[in-house]
Amino acid sequence: MKLRVLVPVDVEEPRSWINVLPQLRQHITGNEVDLSVVTVVPELGTVIAQAAQAAPLTSFVPAEWKEKALALARERLEEIVDADDLGDIRHIVRSGSVYSEILQTAEDIAANLIVVMSHIPDLGDYLLGPNAAKIVRHAKCSVLVVRPE
Repeated sequence: MKLRVLVPVDVEEPRSWINVLPQLRQHITGNEVDLSVVTVVPELGTVIAQAAQAAPLTSFVPAEWKEKALALARERLEEIVDADDLGDIRHIVRSGSVYSEILQTAEDIAANLIVVMSHIPDLGDYLLGPNAAKIVRHAKCSVLVVRPE
């Protein structure tokens, strides 16, 4: 049986992948694995609204900003993953709520395992902490949580 693994990566935070990818390499060596990495670009209007504590501003954010953000995220994701030499990997870039998009991606690819980095207390980013907890709580497959060193 081929193991389908999904690894969420925050392209702006090296601590989200720095420990995960090397450990993953150890586990997949010699096994039949279909590996996918996903990064999620939060909806720009929602991020701005949260920062301003206002209503969603999606209608005020130019459409080309989202396209540029997604293209930049894809480019960065490919740099990160390809540098780690994990073999043939599917790169996925999505936009929306981080944990929702990760869970949806896991369902879309029929993942058997999601590998996430655990919370780093001094880090207030979009992938770790509350999102990791929601992924663990709501995933329909197993979730491996990698602890920071």
